Amino acid sequence: MSLEPLGIGMIGYGTVGSGVAALLRDQAELYAARVGRPIELRRVLVRNPAKAAAAGADAALVTNDPDAFFATDMDILVEVAGGKGVIGDYVRRALRDGVHMVTANKSLLAADGPELFALAREHRAAIAFEASCAGGIPCLTALQFGLMANRVQGLYGILNGTCNYILTEMTRSGKTYADALCEAQHKGYAEADPTLDVSGADAAQKLAILASLAFGVKLDEADVPTVGIDTLELEDARFGAELGYDIKLLAIAERTPGSDRVSANVQPCFIHRDQLLAQVTGPMNALSVYGHAVGHTLYYGAGAGRLPTASAVVSDVLNLAAGWYPAAFGAMALTPDRQPDARLVAPADLRSRFYLRLNALDAAGTVAQVTRVLGDRDISISAVLQHEVDANRFVPLVVTTHAAPHGAVEDATARIEALDCVEQKVRLVRIVDMP
Repeated sequence: MSLEPLGIGMIGYGTVGSGVAALLRDQAELYAARVGRPIELRRVLVRNPAKAAAAGADAALVTNDPDAFFATDMDILVEVAGGKGVIGDYVRRALRDGVHMVTANKSLLAADGPELFALAREHRAAIAFEASCAGGIPCLTALQFGLMANRVQGLYGILNGTCNYILTEMTRSGKTYADALCEAQHKGYAEADPTLDVSGADAAQKLAILASLAFGVKLDEADVPTVGIDTLELEDARFGAELGYDIKLLAIAERTPGSDRVSANVQPCFIHRDQLLAQVTGPMNALSVYGHAVGHTLYYGAGAGRLPTASAVVSDVLNLAAGWYPAAFGAMALTPDRQPDARLVAPADLRSRFYLRLNALDAAGTVAQVTRVLGDRDISISAVLQHEVDANRFVPLVVTTHAAPHGAVEDATARIEALDCVEQKVRLVRIVDMP
């Protein structure tokens, strides 16, 4: 074993940062044995040293002075503060100094990843980012190295534990969206302001990173159309259950067969309850990856949390310390700075099955009018569901379709809403049939 310790500087000492410090302290002997040298946390940069000390940080290591922090002899920068702005400036400063970086910062990578990867290469540094997309699940390692022999055909992910918990409570316990969100906040699964999660933006940032690696393209979050779960109604979860489906916020990226075009989107979707992803419940995350040679692989586990995320961060530290990861980062054209811009499928051209719920007048000719609108746009009906009620009332009518272009379905939906026999907006949910 080399006696020269590996120096670590860390930005942030919140939930994940405290977990990283705990692992480095409690497993010091194990980690030293695995990489052949001691690993030493030498400095921690935070906004509020008193708050960090109260959270258990060693006061002797903590500073709020960036210049004092960067004067520290460090081999690896661990960034677990999150955000862009000044944090991005700190990251660039470290990379220009040739310091390797480990980050859990999905928003920074989704926005500025290609620039940062190129900067790292210019200064012979490496960026490791396993914790950025799925907490403790090693899906990035799988995509970059374990599945390298494959041409990836599709990614289907449950990448936000907050949304998955809320949807599980709606589908399995019959709770309203508002009640399920309140419970998620009480249990610590949702922030006081849950907008980033429930809007789908968090999952979109993660998908941009994953899809870039999977398809060998340059893709950012602006390329990912996103619909959140905050407009879902319990009624749709119930009708979906009757048809054999669970509803999940899915982050989906697919390669068009026989083409280099890809699609990427985040939205609530119905999937059949027999599918493995439908059985991912509570705050857990999962990612299904389909490769042309290996077929289906599934990665499942805790997508957030103090020690699960710290596990991914520290694993990145160890891989950098062992020396193989910097060599791989420098040698292989895997990251989006070395890839062309993605050739995207227009959202209107994306083919899928769909669920439509409309409030329709229970009278002769209503179903015929609805089916005529769909038929005029070459949209074939798969099933129709309506409960028995007294005639001449507006009641829920559910229609599911066979595969059709999204644009044609949206156009038909607008025309259906304009019918005299239909009131209110039509609820439209994608149905995903796994490969």
